Order: sequence, then structure tokens, then C-alpha cells
Amino acid sequence: MICCVLGACGPDTTWRPAWDAEPRGWVMNAWGPSATEVYAVGGSPEAGRMVRFDGDTATEVEVPEVPLLNWVFGFGSSDLHAVGNEGTLLRNTGGGWAVIDSPTDQDLWGVWGAAPDDVWAVGGSARLADGLPTLLHFDGTTWSAQTVPPLTPTGVRALFKVWGSGPDDVYAVGDVGVMIHFDGSEWTEVRTGAGDDLVALFGTGPDDIVAVGGRSNGLVAQFDGTEWRTEFLPATPGLNGVWMREPGVAHINGLRGTVGVFRADAFEFEPAPVAESLDFHAMFGADGVIISVGGNLASPSSTRGAAWRRELGDDE
Repeated sequence: MICCVLGACGPDTTWRPAWDAEPRGWVMNAWGPSATEVYAVGGSPEAGRMVRFDGDTATEVEVPEVPLLNWVFGFGSSDLHAVGNEGTLLRNTGGGWAVIDSPTDQDLWGVWGAAPDDVWAVGGSARLADGLPTLLHFDGTTWSAQTVPPLTPTGVRALFKVWGSGPDDVYAVGDVGVMIHFDGSEWTEVRTGAGDDLVALFGTGPDDIVAVGGRSNGLVAQFDGTEWRTEFLPATPGLNGVWMREPGVAHINGLRGTVGVFRADAFEFEPAPVAESLDFHAMFGADGVIISVGGNLASPSSTRGAAWRRELGDDE
């Protein structure tokens, strides 16, 4: 929707419901090649679900019987990956979704790739004593387990998300503030100063990256190409999702319907009004539209989802 007042037109940056997500279970993540072809994954701990959103309507997508799906990513309409609990790996190469052999039974939380034959997935079980930080790689044919580098924090049981600016610049973040980096040949630990969980990260390039997290209080770590600046945000709930289009401007969401814009130059978070009390978990944008998804993530016995969207301003 475009608002025009006295002849001046611009994007409508008001948050509005995207589709009726509540009865479909949690919405853990959304990704698509365009704003009219967005795949959203989630469900319940026992049953993963997926919908395809065309900009107006969300239609159920048939997937195999798998547990909760946590993340989806792809290289267009005919090369898509989804990951989920209990080591679930799904792929769609144009003929529908199929289960792929997995080298782990750990929950998988994130997937990202530089190319169809260079895809990374991460996971673990942060709340279980037998949780292990898990790192997988897909070479275009097979998924294989990779060695997680030595980590300084003790008790790390999970990696939550993975993102990169290219094949030789890939990051993964996890609990206890852990971060690791791949330079094209090996993974090494990165110390950002975070002591609380880092849940997600995104960037516009190798010198413009934002990671978010924190459980009781929102935490942001921002990289300018030289160093990481990491701080808690005053009076901000824990943060879960981040997405960027413009350099230095990060769209962030989190617990209790928190959503807004972080501007790196001032290191400030500008919350936005949205009529949602459920937790947000992830953000995705395409073609001038941004989508924020989540649900009542702390209530596995009665899962409800949330999906909101708005247009992006010219400077964000």
C-alpha cells in the first residue's frame, strides 16, 4: 500500500498482519526469491509446517512428516533448503520437498549458502545437557559434519544461525555469546565481548555486519570491518532476528512483539509500534517489503504463529 498525502507519495511503513498465521503454529523463519514468493517454516515441536506467501495469501505447502522446521534458505524457486529439529534436512529442487540424509540428530537452527554446492547449516540443543554445537556442510550432493573450532566460553551447546558475505567470509553465532568465522579454509573463534547468547546475524558486506541476541535484555554486536562493538540495549527485551538492506541500518525483532530499526552510526535501536504481544523470531525482506515472523515460542503445548509486514522506507 502506498500512502499519498497532498500529492506526496511514499512507502507505507506501518506494520500490518501479513497472513493469518496464528492457527498454523509457530512461524520460525521466512525466505523467498521475491516478495511474491516467500516460504515460511515452523509448526510445532512434533510437526513441521510450511506455507508459501504470494504477497496476499499464504498457502499450505506439502512437506514430509518431520519435526519443527526452523529455517529456510535458497537460490531461487528450484533450489531450496529447510532445516529443523532432530537433525532434519529438507531440499526442494523443483519437484517438491524431500528428506535428505543427515549426519546429526541435533536440532538444526540455521542454514545459509554462498552457492548451491557450498551450503552451511548449524545447530545444537542449548537447553539439553547432551547438546553439542553442530556445524554441517553441503557440497551439492551430500551433507557432512564439520569440526567446530576450540571455543573459549565453556558450556556451549548450540550454534543458532549462520550467514556470510561470500564463500570465504562466513560467520556462525550461538549460545554464551559464541561466534566463529570461516575464511575459506578454516573456522576460528571470534571474540566480540558478548557474554549472553547471540541468536542471529546479517550484513550488507564483510565490513557491515550486525548480530543480535540476549535473553532477558536485548544485545547487539556490530562489525565495521575492523572491530566489533557489543552492547546491551537499555529497556529492550531479548532479540532474535535481524535483516539488512542498507549499510548501517538493521531491522531487528525479538520477544514480546519487539520490532524496530537499529542504526549503527548512533548505535541506537528505534522500536516501532506493532499490535503484537507474541514473540518475534526472524525477519526477511525483498522487493521493498519486510516480514517479521514468530509466535508464542515459550508455549509448546499450544503453538500459535505471528506474521507481519510493512514497506521499507527509502533510507532503510
